[in-house]
Amino acid sequence: MKYSLKKGILFLASIFLCILLFIGFQTFRFHRLTNTLFREEMSSDTLSMHYVLANPENYGIPGDCPSLPIYSREAQKQGYLQLKLYKKTASQIHPVFFGKDNRLLHTLLMDYLESRSKEEDFPYYAEPLSPASGVQSSLPILLAEYTFRSQQDVENYLSLLEQIPAYLEGIAQYEKEKAQAGLFMSDIAADKVIDQCYQIIDFNSLTNDTHFLNTSFSERLLPLVEKNLITPEQRTAYIQQNHILLLETVLPAYEALGDEILVLKGSGGEERGLSRLPKGKEYYTFLFSQSTGSDRSVAEVQNLLAMQLKKDTKELAALLEKSPDLSAASLEESFPQAEPAFCLQDLRQRMAEDFPPMPGDTEPSCTVKRVSPSLEEYSSPAFYLTPPIDDITENSIYINEKDPMTGLDLYTTLAHEGYPGHLYQTVYFQLCQQNKNSNPARSLLHYGGYCEGWALYVEMQSYQYAKELLKESGASQDLLSLVEAMRLNRSIQLCLYSLLDLEIHYNGSSVEEVSDFLSGFGVTDFEIAQNIYEYIAQEPANYPKYYVSYLEFEILKEEAKEKWGESYSDIRFHQKILETGPCPFPTLRDMIL
Repeated sequence: MKYSLKKGILFLASIFLCILLFIGFQTFRFHRLTNTLFREEMSSDTLSMHYVLANPENYGIPGDCPSLPIYSREAQKQGYLQLKLYKKTASQIHPVFFGKDNRLLHTLLMDYLESRSKEEDFPYYAEPLSPASGVQSSLPILLAEYTFRSQQDVENYLSLLEQIPAYLEGIAQYEKEKAQAGLFMSDIAADKVIDQCYQIIDFNSLTNDTHFLNTSFSERLLPLVEKNLITPEQRTAYIQQNHILLLETVLPAYEALGDEILVLKGSGGEERGLSRLPKGKEYYTFLFSQSTGSDRSVAEVQNLLAMQLKKDTKELAALLEKSPDLSAASLEESFPQAEPAFCLQDLRQRMAEDFPPMPGDTEPSCTVKRVSPSLEEYSSPAFYLTPPIDDITENSIYINEKDPMTGLDLYTTLAHEGYPGHLYQTVYFQLCQQNKNSNPARSLLHYGGYCEGWALYVEMQSYQYAKELLKESGASQDLLSLVEAMRLNRSIQLCLYSLLDLEIHYNGSSVEEVSDFLSGFGVTDFEIAQNIYEYIAQEPANYPKYYVSYLEFEILKEEAKEKWGESYSDIRFHQKILETGPCPFPTLRDMIL
């Protein structure tokens, strides 16, 4: 009896030991895979890495081997083969015994690898040179904001400038192959890209040292001198080296890229949506899902948008009928202290009732900067640059003063970019990750739908905060109604553009059909309709990334209210979203409900 009991205990102990060994082996394989992926992704693109990591050496990544990713079809094919190997390895890892964070990371990693693998089915459909957000305009901004924390950073930066010709030559080669495949950009888009290549990096301002890549470089060196990390003489030498590289290396590279696009112009013909291309509908469906993080079908999304449009237009019509003399000018005149610092501070105070405080009550700094005049034509009205995951204390929001924002526009824009928008969401999540010592591979997994949907969701909330601010300053009921009308108008506009995105890229609507559709909403100028058509045609799935994702958050909120009942609160709902972090909406729903 005792012997049998002893044998039973030993048997159970051996089973338990096997389970522990199995868990340990699975954990080891997972960490090895994620660490390898993280290091390879970071090492292949120093410019991107610098915006993710302030101290790459702390993650086992050499900080003195700067490189830019150079396109070649063969290298791309090898990359897809490597992705398949990663996907196979990840699928063999069983996360059932992992902690909550690692189980989520495994789910997201599988989603990421699956999505990246699908890109192989659509060679040359992606457009790196889109007029609104392409490499030609984003690269100078990233260079101008490249932080110098050490002398090595300066050396790396100058090395990256030396590599720009090869980098842009690779993109030009991709565009040649794209043209050969019959998938080149339209003539309208090509003209815009050519102009940007010739104008953004221009000879006169480089020669006079007045270009923002000259002035920003000089300014970024000053703190290094003040900290005795470089000498004044070294700063002077670096400024001269930067001047020569911009003039003799970067400028010719941009001109060469413009020349290549000029030669290829005509390969793409007239402006048109993705649906008119071979496999265009399939690619748009993939891109839509990837951009929004939504798993809804095109038919579901169209119905959702149509219902929202009907609801908002009905509410706006009722509001205007009740207060027919609403004037936007009177609102601008009445909005109190519409300065960036005031707006951000006011938003931070008012959001406290609806959103959780930063973990550890951390309050990161935020600097609002002006977009360089030479980039105003090519930049968004405003944008937030995410800080490195290991240095989240300093944050920057850029305002484009080409069309200056004031009053309510500035207030709601800073809500979108700052509090409780991008800055708040980004820093909150990274603080959560730091507190849990989470896997850095999580930062590789970008979900634009979650990020932009959140920013628009809180922007819509900020209209209520604006009404509270105006009410406190003695505003009339008409002014408060006007704020609500502005919110509805913003929602209607983005909803319309999202519907048009589906019509142009999935249903193949022409510019004439789009013009007819918009005329029903008061847009009777054909040139305006044409400009809207061109932008949407050149930026597929961009508006849905914001608006459809915003609606997903609203739907999720209603589901949380229904499931949680009396225990629901906005703070609890928002906290769960923020702690889960960027992910597709089906995963987010599973995690918080």
